[in-house]
Amino acid sequence: MKAELAPFIVEGVLIVISAIFGFSLGKAGKPYGKVKLVLHLFFFAWLTMGFAFIFPATLRAMSPVVIPVVIIGLAMAVQLVAGILMLAAKEAKRTLQQLHKISALVMILADIAALIITVFK
Repeated sequence: MKAELAPFIVEGVLIVISAIFGFSLGKAGKPYGKVKLVLHLFFFAWLTMGFAFIFPATLRAMSPVVIPVVIIGLAMAVQLVAGILMLAAKEAKRTLQQLHKISALVMILADIAALIITVFK
């Protein structure tokens, strides 16, 4: 296994774990359970920290992996904004929930694309 795959594997696992807690939050509805919410935010913060290390490294390498990594970053920004708006709202709006779910799906698909590109480069 290439060492370059490890960050993308870890990021993918963190996305999935964060999504599991996110889906459990969505099913429970507002008010969100504090433990699930804290775990969801913890894994998102961990994912963000990992991205902070991956992004500069891929920019320096200037390989095709930059494209999915940038997509991950943009989806993370959408996740953050939609998540904050959902937390601030009295009722979770369906549009924000869908945007949050779609951007999570985009993140995992971009991570898989980065893995595939890294395997074949």
